Amino acid sequence: MLVGPPGVGKNTLMNTVLNRFNDLKQLPTATTRAPRATEVQGREHLFISHEEFNRMNQADELLESQEVHGEWYGMPKATVEAAIANGQDLIADIDVNGATILRAAYPNSAVLIFIRPASLDDLRAHMQNRGETQAEIEKRMRRVEMEMQYAPLCDYLITNENGSIEKAQESLYGIILAERSHRDLLNLRAEHTNQSYPQPIPTSEPVESSHEPA
Repeated sequence: MLVGPPGVGKNTLMNTVLNRFNDLKQLPTATTRAPRATEVQGREHLFISHEEFNRMNQADELLESQEVHGEWYGMPKATVEAAIANGQDLIADIDVNGATILRAAYPNSAVLIFIRPASLDDLRAHMQNRGETQAEIEKRMRRVEMEMQYAPLCDYLITNENGSIEKAQESLYGIILAERSHRDLLNLRAEHTNQSYPQPIPTSEPVESSHEPA
């Protein structure tokens, strides 16, 4: 899960690593909004009606839900649990509330990576370069302080410096490789839990001490 203040580049970083791993997929969240031209059903989101979203919410099929600009978003339990059961890695650009809920529900399967700007001035400049209006920028900046306080609770920290995103991309790529390596090691340890480790082979002749008795 990529966590961090709005406008820091989480979505850009996520799409970069998605292109580098054939077996990494985005965690699709359920939403009532209409799909954009570049979006595919089941890839970025599960596009559903308000009625279906309410049904899923009432049936406790969503880990969390929130309303954004009149549309609803939620994280389906079934999607997350199927990925865990099948050993499928998922990546998501998620806010701190969703990250907190997901970590609490699946503490052994969730990895939190905090993406921070080099400075607040860099963050503001990045938003301006993306063409956001001053009103949009000020609205996002009001959330920054709250989001930044979440950094110490995460597993990794990446600084996304304005104009040098390649370094952050490589850091994220390396973290994913490291987490997969660590998981393989834990699985190997689990396989050996009920097995005895090899014992030293005794020598054919007893080894005499080089020290005289006192």
